[in-house]
Amino acid sequence: MSAKGRPAMPYGWGRVPYAYSDRLPWMNLPFPIEEYRERLRRLGTRMARDGLDCLVVLGNPADGTNIRYLTNFEDFYGGDSLLVVPRDGPPGFTTNAVMHGEPMHSGIQDCWVEDVRCAAAPRTVTGAASPATVYDHVEDFIVERGCGGGTIGVAGVSTDRLERFLGETFPDARVAQAAGLLREMRTIKSHREVEVIRRACHLADEALEAAMDAVRPGITEFELAAEAYRAMFAAGAEHPAFAISVCAGARAGFKHMAPTAYRVQAGDMVYMDVGARYMGYHSDASRQRVCGSPTAEQRRFMETQIAIVEDVMEAARPGAVIGALADIAAARAGEAGYADDLYFRGHGIGAAVQDLPAFAPGNPAVLEENMVFAFEPMLVRAGFGTACWEDDWRVTASGVERLNQCRIRWW
Repeated sequence: MSAKGRPAMPYGWGRVPYAYSDRLPWMNLPFPIEEYRERLRRLGTRMARDGLDCLVVLGNPADGTNIRYLTNFEDFYGGDSLLVVPRDGPPGFTTNAVMHGEPMHSGIQDCWVEDVRCAAAPRTVTGAASPATVYDHVEDFIVERGCGGGTIGVAGVSTDRLERFLGETFPDARVAQAAGLLREMRTIKSHREVEVIRRACHLADEALEAAMDAVRPGITEFELAAEAYRAMFAAGAEHPAFAISVCAGARAGFKHMAPTAYRVQAGDMVYMDVGARYMGYHSDASRQRVCGSPTAEQRRFMETQIAIVEDVMEAARPGAVIGALADIAAARAGEAGYADDLYFRGHGIGAAVQDLPAFAPGNPAVLEENMVFAFEPMLVRAGFGTACWEDDWRVTASGVERLNQCRIRWW
């Protein structure tokens, strides 16, 4: 029996055992378990810094990044997943993202945490069983770890219900928002993380090479997307990192658009933005080309964007201020007469597609060694097209390393 005396397993629930020993032979992790234990140690240090005795991490369809990052659990069903992390001691994990009452049909075998207690999904038919919920399990985890009277941090999106539950259940505790703690921690990558991201970048490279090579008069945007996805999955992608963008001709002047039945014509600029997910880690890359030979202006537009990337990445290193890097991009665009076409953008990438650091003009943040980011300073002109060489980069001790290998010119 769990909290409030509710049965843990309603009718038809959990016929396949999912204790740690049952999960272990099937566990598919991107890293040795020590990588995850090290994350918890780093998290414990930050919790001590912020005065937290316990942290409850919520993942749901809005954002499951932190749960995947800390547990390797992937929600295939759509539910609430919660990890209880005491400052000292073992974590406890619960989820109701369980299909037809079987955690082992729902990816729980990939969760490395030993203490896992699943609950019925809210839409599961349980009759009169009134089974334990994920919140009951959270209550048990906190009580068993002796954290009910301290400061309990909450991390995740849409945590209002969780905060109310904790405040009502543990009136002697202080409930505090800790939303930025894990995002801060994810910013600096381990060597193992970099290697997994490198693999995700290779998958995006395969997608872009296949699609850009397939550009010809008469091919549809749908068919170009199909070429990219075929190559990406054939090379080992887990999922797309995000919805693919494919646009050609005048549509290419809007950059991010879903593919359509539009047939590419000679002289069209064709743009693609695609990313792959591999073992929970993402890549993000873009390329463009012209169907046939580019005009002098198309060529100058595309070459200027490449020069912007090269100028900025030459100056990128630990300690570089992002706002100052934006000034370098603006200077090159202005010299070429493209000041009004430049959008200086980029973002951290890894367990999340969009993470820190954020590349935007005026940002006073500085680069640090082992940050990984997607850099996409784009030239975009309505009715004309998009020029955007976007790749993923790692900050090294003295500069940056390009993690993608896909060629940047098809002209």
